[in-house]
Amino acid sequence: MHQLINKKKIYFYIFTLLFISTITNNNIANNIREYFEINKLEINVDIPLIEKKIYHKVNYLIDKNVFLIKKNVILNNLSELNFLQNISVKKNYPSTILIEANKTDFIGIAFIDQKKYYIGKNGQFILTKEIEIDNSLPLIFGNFKITDYLDLISILNKYNINYIQIPKYYYHKNKRWDLYFNNNILLKLPNKNIEKAIKLFIEFKNKNNIKTGTVLDFRIENRIVTINE
Repeated sequence: MHQLINKKKIYFYIFTLLFISTITNNNIANNIREYFEINKLEINVDIPLIEKKIYHKVNYLIDKNVFLIKKNVILNNLSELNFLQNISVKKNYPSTILIEANKTDFIGIAFIDQKKYYIGKNGQFILTKEIEIDNSLPLIFGNFKITDYLDLISILNKYNINYIQIPKYYYHKNKRWDLYFNNNILLKLPNKNIEKAIKLFIEFKNKNNIKTGTVLDFRIENRIVTINE
């Protein structure tokens, strides 16, 4: 009888130990899981307005396991904010996601299908309602690719022409530009050898006093046609 009682005690202790161990292990597992749950989103950007927009895109990450989060998924979500550039996502263990980004430079305004867009230096058309800026930007008309405009800006910069100070650009179907300067001065560029035409324009401007309302036509190679309105 005594031996039977001892066996019952042993079984009881074993059961109790297993029960306590299970509870303890569960607590440990829960603590570990909570330790690696994301509780902070650290966002480093250049203006506060962007920080808010980024936060709204990624706040679903709170309480997610940091190990289960894929950075490329976050980057895809943030790519919808097409006014951003240089986006990076890092995991700061155990429970922080660090996001860094910059606002792209805006280099013009375009109207597409009766909607107003900023032209981003990152190669994106950005709806003006997505972000507010204070800059006065040139108006760009025509069916153009942003790379066409960027190529033109690069040439203008090379010859120290500030593209921002040209109020209006028009891109024609035959892939050439008209530049509308202040004082109603119009520069008609060819669709080829644009840099050569810009260089000739600089030389002509340095030698001549260009009057208000003058049209300078460089569409014919090595020839300048001037019209005074």
